[in-house]
Amino acid sequence: MSYKVDTVAFSGLLRWEDVEKLISDVKDSGSSWHYVYTQLDDEKDKIDAGKAADFLKERMEEIKKIDKICGWFYVHTKENPSIIKIYHPRMSGGGCSLTTPPPWIIVSLEKPEDIADLESYKPIIKPKKKGIFKW
Repeated sequence: MSYKVDTVAFSGLLRWEDVEKLISDVKDSGSSWHYVYTQLDDEKDKIDAGKAADFLKERMEEIKKIDKICGWFYVHTKENPSIIKIYHPRMSGGGCSLTTPPPWIIVSLEKPEDIADLESYKPIIKPKKKGIFKW
């Protein structure tokens, strides 16, 4: 079953202990996983369950160095994780933002192309203004 990432109800921000359980669940899944960096020229790859767990653990440790309180990991369902969105604390905008920030990385059982139009997660680049007043 395909999921469209930006319309599926996610179970919310995970606590660090939930992220550790998620990593264990991914490792025990025996499945191939895909990952994509949505804001960095779409770097992506397909990896086995062990490498996917290691990848998630590395991202967790990377984020923990910046923010020890908040997990920054969202999952489609805790019971049967199939789509994981990871947000980077320094790439998530300010507290007064009116829009949802794009995820930094998506890890999923399905190919990233099959779960959403990832172009919608890239930062909006406004065209340069032309004319006398260029502010």
